[in-house]
Order: sequence, then C-alpha cells, then structure tokens
Amino acid sequence: MSVSVSLSPTMSTTADASLSLPPVMDGQLGRQALSERAKVNLTGVTETLLIPLLGRAADAGNARPIVGDPYAKGVVEKLDYDFAKLPIPPSHAGAVALRTRFYDRWASAFLAAHPHATVLHLACGLDSRNQRVQWGPNVRWIDIDLPEVVELRRRVLPTSLPGQDYQLVAADITDDAWLKEIPTDRPVLVVMEGLLSYLLPEDSTGLLRRLVETFKEGELHFDSMNAKVLSAGNKQTKAAVSQTGAKFQWAVDDLKDIEKIHPRLRLIEAVRYVEAPGVEELPLMTRVAYYMLTWVPSLRDSVRFVRFGFSGDTTKVDSV
Repeated sequence: MSVSVSLSPTMSTTADASLSLPPVMDGQLGRQALSERAKVNLTGVTETLLIPLLGRAADAGNARPIVGDPYAKGVVEKLDYDFAKLPIPPSHAGAVALRTRFYDRWASAFLAAHPHATVLHLACGLDSRNQRVQWGPNVRWIDIDLPEVVELRRRVLPTSLPGQDYQLVAADITDDAWLKEIPTDRPVLVVMEGLLSYLLPEDSTGLLRRLVETFKEGELHFDSMNAKVLSAGNKQTKAAVSQTGAKFQWAVDDLKDIEKIHPRLRLIEAVRYVEAPGVEELPLMTRVAYYMLTWVPSLRDSVRFVRFGFSGDTTKVDSV
C-alpha cells in the first residue's frame, strides 16, 4: 500500500471562526500567475499533505505565530489547487503549528546530542523542516516520500542545500527496497509526523520493526491516536481529512504495545496533545475545549506525540 503524510488533529471546537488565508489560498489570484503554478494532482492520503502546509502558512501570518514557518506561504503560492476544498479552522491551524514545533524541537535536541547523525524525514510532503532545523556538516538528511509527492516537491522547494548532505528520495516507505539503500554508519533520527495513523496496522508495526532492525542506535518520533478518536475522526465528514477521502487506520491505546514490537524499543517521552506545552497559545475557546477533554480519560489520550529510542545490536524478531 502506498501512503504519505500528514495527520490533521481530529479534535475540533464549534467556536472556530473562518481562517484568514493569504489571497492565493482563498481562491483569488496571488502573486504568482496561475499558469506558472505547479498543478496538484494528489488524491487520498497524499492530498492530506496540504493540510499541515495550510496550517503552517496560516500560523506564519499571525501576529504571534507558534512555529513561524517562513517558507510555507511561499510554497502555497506556487501551487495550483482549490484550497477552499480543505476547511481549516483556526484551532486546526494552531494545532498543526504546535505539533510541527514539537518535532522541530525534538529534532534539534537529537542533533545537538548527535552531531554525526542521519535524519530520515519519512512522508516529508511539502514540509521545509530541513530548512527550519539547524544541522551541521556531519549530518546526513534524507527526505522521503512517494514519487508523485517528490515530483511536486521538486517544483516548489529546494532539491539541494549548499554545503549540506541532503537527499530527496522517491519511495514507498512500506517497501523494504529504499531502506536497504540508507547508510547505517551513524545514529539515526526518524521523523514520521502525521504518517503512521494512515497506515494499516501491519504496515505501521512492520515499518517500526524494520527501522530498529536496520540501525544500531536512534530515535523514532511520531504521533499516535487512540481507537476512540480514530473512529470519531473517520466519521467527521466535513473535516479536511475527510474531504480528501483519506482514512485513519492505525490506533494505539497503550504505548507499551509499541515497545512489544521489538525488544530494543523504549519509550522516551510521550506528550498528550490536549495538555501539550504551547496549547495556551491556541484560541481561547479551543483552550477551554481541550481543558474539558483532559477530564475524560479516553479523550485525554486521544492524540500523543511520542519519542521512542533504541540502541544495541540489531536483532530480528518474529512478526506480531
């Protein structure tokens, strides 16, 4: 199965107003002529990569941005796409920015501790993380996504970064072939923001297992949703994800189950989205709604940002 990026948080509030978007995003002609823009021919899960892109672009336009992505708006203006198709209320734009900031900061912390490292950004979509995060000359950064996504990315984002070891790879991450081509001489950071919940359960667990078996040391950064929210998210017919036809497929209620995928996997950190540092920067009614969710156990753990680490000899285990 071929899959790509990006999970839009499934919680929403009825108090959200319409999102203020740059002209090119609300259907009007932007600074770049329509004929010069890159046509977006993505469907299903791959089309969801536009959701976090829109969220980061909207956040960057705020007086007090959460992540302040300096590149997202420029990417949006290069795309030929009807962005009115994707309803992104302010709370979701803020949620995207908050999640993105977590992964940027976690990546920065890993690279500060491991100046000789490999970064694998799986399902990179149209994210400019490789430009937002500072990384040194002894870091190898590899962005990976499906061929149709990589083709679009090449038209709107740099394909090389002067003085840095950067590669853009077109591959299906559920296939083993791409992983066999990655050097294993350094600790690895694997960033999978908004990816695994779209995969079939056996594909998610299989990917995590293969990563641990391939590399000697590293961290896996990703987000997970529980079964209750997965089911609810797939029923939200008016949500942006639903407009693309994509479905969430992998849920995790107990993070200890992830450690069972491979004996070398250990949970380092888990942050509940509704309690995450930074939610105080979201709109007032969104903060009130999230506070109420913290009192409901099944909703308090609805979406979590997680870091898993592994080290020691690579060992294959039987499938679960």
